[in-house]
Amino acid sequence: MFLKHRAEKHWFWLAGLAAVLVATAGCGTAAQVSSSGQKSAPSSTPPSPGPIRTSQAPRPAGWAWCSSGRLGLWDTGQGFDLFNNEWNVGFDPGPQQICGNSDGDWQVTSTQRSGNTAVLTYPSIQRNYHPRKALGSFSSLTSSYAESMHATAGTDAEAAYDIWINGFKKTGTEVMFWVDNHGQTPAGSMVATVTFGGLTWDFYMKNSRYYTFVLDHNAPAGTVDLLAGFKYLMSVGDLSASDKLWQVNFGWEICSTADAPETFTISSYTLASS
Repeated sequence: MFLKHRAEKHWFWLAGLAAVLVATAGCGTAAQVSSSGQKSAPSSTPPSPGPIRTSQAPRPAGWAWCSSGRLGLWDTGQGFDLFNNEWNVGFDPGPQQICGNSDGDWQVTSTQRSGNTAVLTYPSIQRNYHPRKALGSFSSLTSSYAESMHATAGTDAEAAYDIWINGFKKTGTEVMFWVDNHGQTPAGSMVATVTFGGLTWDFYMKNSRYYTFVLDHNAPAGTVDLLAGFKYLMSVGDLSASDKLWQVNFGWEICSTADAPETFTISSYTLASS
């Protein structure tokens, strides 16, 4: 099977802003503030939280906020950040505009070149956990969503949760849940088929810090028991109850829209825990 070329994540925070500007000005490295993907390019070690916040005007009527900035980010005021996240500058992503009213009402219009198979962008809704919370302290962690990719024959993308535990990049563990896939294959190898939360998933593992659960059918709307996925990883020794949740994201890893603007929409989103 042909495996899609998925690019590695890179994190730059406010303390490293000068380094980001130097790297992106030369278009020589792939830079990212909080996102997804798997493969290639140098990075700097992230300090503490706080992505680069930007806003942009004018905006289309009907939206509280819009941005075409590569790292455009908006605090929704509801505990979430909405993030344009065109992180993979080394692969030259095309134009992308994100607009939102809330964590459950937003869209992104992205134009990515035909035939590309590297993840270029991860527009997403993001929650950061402060203080960090041990996985064993959760009695529940579930998320519901309703999204549309408006996919065409040339779409190469997937809707996915991207979750970080114990840090980011070299210090952290990344766990993904793919729920609506058009043309992508996770990094690593499929090692099991598992069932939890009433859903069946193909489980892929790249290494001890990257795991992907791929839903066995495309579901543009649904509810995912994230804690049940973590408990499965605990049961096979890949996570422990003392590991700490840092960040939960939901959005689309976008590789190609066949050189045409494609609008991806979220009409509902919740993230609940106890």
